[in-house]
Amino acid sequence: GPPRNPIITSHYEYGVKCVVDLQHTFFSPRMAPERLRLSQSVARGERVLVVFAGVGMEALQIAARTEAKEVLAIERNEVAAECLRRARRMLERNKTATCPGGGKGAVERLSIMEGDALDILPTLEKSYFDRIVAPRPKEGNLDGDQGTGDAGKEFLVAMLPLLKLKGEVHWYDFAADHELPNCDRTRETVQSVCQSLGLDMEVIHVAKVGSIAKRQVRVC
Repeated sequence: GPPRNPIITSHYEYGVKCVVDLQHTFFSPRMAPERLRLSQSVARGERVLVVFAGVGMEALQIAARTEAKEVLAIERNEVAAECLRRARRMLERNKTATCPGGGKGAVERLSIMEGDALDILPTLEKSYFDRIVAPRPKEGNLDGDQGTGDAGKEFLVAMLPLLKLKGEVHWYDFAADHELPNCDRTRETVQSVCQSLGLDMEVIHVAKVGSIAKRQVRVC
């Protein structure tokens, strides 16, 4: 038949559906166990910020499966943001959502902002969120143990002031297998930003959450 453009599909994960444009967005089903771990860490009444939301499965899972008070997703890619909006509309009819109010309640708590995180984050209220989820996309040769970039420091500088005292950040980075399990380079990046902002920090958990290339992994 004739070529289809765009090619759009849906993906179910633990009873929650997201919409994926296969040509213009990135989505990895292999991150499902990590998204489950993430949603299980959210406590009742938390305000959660999801930066680099993509097609939104992290935000959708948290909204549908937890008792979070509020979930805000930020995404720059207009196609991915539209996929998330479509999934949000479908979530209202989801009968498997375990959060208060079911699918309708999840939709009421989930908000979406489209735009560059570096433009949006400074406009948000300081010390507001209990948890920030940042599944940062890899920036080619700028990331990793041989990367020439800043390892996402500019995003950390913009995000961390939004976190409440004793709040938690799920910061995703890219490492070589020889950097496991401590991931000292990633620790030092976060530590340096916290020090520059006058913030105290504690690393609660470091883990490999996926492979991106030979001997290159995603860590959180």
